[in-house]
Amino acid sequence: MKVVQIKEELYNYIESADTRLLKMLLAVAQTYIREDYTLPGPPMDRDTLRSRIKAAKARIEEGKFTTQEDLESEMEKW
Repeated sequence: MKVVQIKEELYNYIESADTRLLKMLLAVAQTYIREDYTLPGPPMDRDTLRSRIKAAKARIEEGKFTTQEDLESEMEKW
């Protein structure tokens, strides 16, 4: 199905939808828009990604991380 056909079909559903369906469609659309896992700036190349992973693993091995318990305790103070 082409994009135009999909949009037309969705439009027809929206035109005849009850409140429940409209709320579900809105929730799906909002969730879809929020799922942006990109960071601002140019894309990261493979070498940069690997070096960042290596650095992160080194920090973990050095004990430079926050445990879940510590984070939860800190959050209670907010």
